[in-house]
Amino acid sequence: MAESFKDHAARLLREKRAGRWYEAGLRFRCLAPNCVDCCSGKRGAGYVWVKIEEMQALADFLHLELNAFTRKYVRQAANRYSLIEKPNKDCIFLRDGGCSVYPARPGQCRTYPFWHEVMAGPETWAKESTHCPGIHNDAPIVPADEVTRQLNQDRENRGIPARD
Repeated sequence: MAESFKDHAARLLREKRAGRWYEAGLRFRCLAPNCVDCCSGKRGAGYVWVKIEEMQALADFLHLELNAFTRKYVRQAANRYSLIEKPNKDCIFLRDGGCSVYPARPGQCRTYPFWHEVMAGPETWAKESTHCPGIHNDAPIVPADEVTRQLNQDRENRGIPARD
């Protein structure tokens, strides 16, 4: 019999207390292009943080000069830069049910759902599963080392110290 969601969350909490709570890996498979929930405005406004290198890669992909790209697609928020959103809060590059810049997408998009705030513990992972249909008990297991690699990439992208 498959482990219930409640039992799964309880097991992850026990593992969190023992150290790297996702040591056994995490079940996830991105369901794109059939799912674009993480790119849509379903959860309200948000930020897709971009560094200068990512802006340049996106500009190159779109055959734009960096200055033209930033004027059209980037906003400043505090001391950082974010892609703009459509009026409905969807990512500006979400088109025809998919990402129109997928090969050049920013690191934040590449590392979802292994973001530091989602990976804080089993309770935040379980909460994210209510928003992301790719997190479910039938999904393949992403090994702990890959989760850590993605998590550390997210941390690096955001200027947060990496963990082992």
